[in-house]
Amino acid sequence: MATSRRRTRTLAEAKRSLWRGNLGVMMISSGLWRIGGRMTWPFWPLYVLHLGGTYWHVGIIAAVSSLFSLIPVLLGGYLADAVGRKKMIWLMSVLMAADTFIYILAPTWTWLLVVRSLDAVFQGLRQPAFNALLADSTDEETRAMSYGLWQAVPPAFGFFSPYIIGVAMDRYGILRAQRWAYVVLMITSGASALMRFRFLTETLPPESRARASALSVIRSTLGDFRETARSVSRQVWLLVLMGGLIQLGASGGTIFMVTYATEDVIGLSAAEWGLINTASMIVGMAVSIPFAKMADRYGRLRPVLASLSLTPLAILGFAYGGGFAQAFASYVALTALGSMGGVASQALLIDYSPRAHRGRINALTGVIGAMQSFNLQEGGGSSVISAAGSVTGGFLYGDVSYASPLLLMAGTVGAAAAIGFAFVREPEQREV
Repeated sequence: MATSRRRTRTLAEAKRSLWRGNLGVMMISSGLWRIGGRMTWPFWPLYVLHLGGTYWHVGIIAAVSSLFSLIPVLLGGYLADAVGRKKMIWLMSVLMAADTFIYILAPTWTWLLVVRSLDAVFQGLRQPAFNALLADSTDEETRAMSYGLWQAVPPAFGFFSPYIIGVAMDRYGILRAQRWAYVVLMITSGASALMRFRFLTETLPPESRARASALSVIRSTLGDFRETARSVSRQVWLLVLMGGLIQLGASGGTIFMVTYATEDVIGLSAAEWGLINTASMIVGMAVSIPFAKMADRYGRLRPVLASLSLTPLAILGFAYGGGFAQAFASYVALTALGSMGGVASQALLIDYSPRAHRGRINALTGVIGAMQSFNLQEGGGSSVISAAGSVTGGFLYGDVSYASPLLLMAGTVGAAAAIGFAFVREPEQREV
């Protein structure tokens, strides 16, 4: 009876509960970060090109920064389960906000290589704690709803950021406008870090923390990861494989969608590309909650498989449609499908992940590069697979054809869908 009552909680009740806890703090603070982040990220490859870089350099910067995060991600997974989630999150957020100053002053593309590598180290240390705190702050019955709110609310803060900076780029030039965008990012990310320091609550019980000295961290990390690798189920490894395939394609394809759309093939203006990004965020927010409710009520696997099956068609539509209308429709469809599969896949992985191992499971998926949220627009990041995808994408885009990284992305998503249909099942009992 109690379980039945929990299943019938209204959306309004769920929202009120989440806003009062860590998820509310994380949604608002991440939303502040998105105000500046959504100004800079959609146009980042153009910044590299206008600072003297090439398509190959775009891929190299992404790949090198990914490799720089490997050891930090391993240590971050252990520290999330030893030091605590909150301390790792706010401290690394402060450092990431501070290094934005380098982006503002960068005179050549090589400076971007340095600062992206610093970002990768800080984010690698932070990400396992970040994911573990989010997972700890959900319950098994409304987990997809929680991730739906997580995908819907923070992007709302940056709805108009891409369009605003796109208009500025058309009027004042890409370099000047992008530097302004990084000034905004430094301010909003600093406010976000302060908010996390002041208002987050630690979710790791004191008795669960490992008492480790600095000298024993590496040894303990390797031992704990071996234990975690042995303890997780086959279904977790299948989801990791699917996430790795999606990451490979996303890392090589998504970073070049802006150059494909603006400078090389479709011929859009920066403002038009910004408008497409703004519209996609609005659609993503609108559909996240309905898809999350569906995943909580009818199961996580169905929306994951539906999303992965349709996503290659949307990618092909973007690659071969031509013109603003086709690019708009295809990109918005990618966002909607990513929202459908993203909230459900993330909840499905947590359903199979024991609470005591979540920090290390997050670190393992981070090092490997397996996406927990099967959403192409969250691709990239810091991992072996994302490094390989970035280098491959740079080579394909610069030396084979502009469309080839997009075709790689469509193929890897299709392969992940095939694995899901053949082998993945809904859990009989969800982890709390």
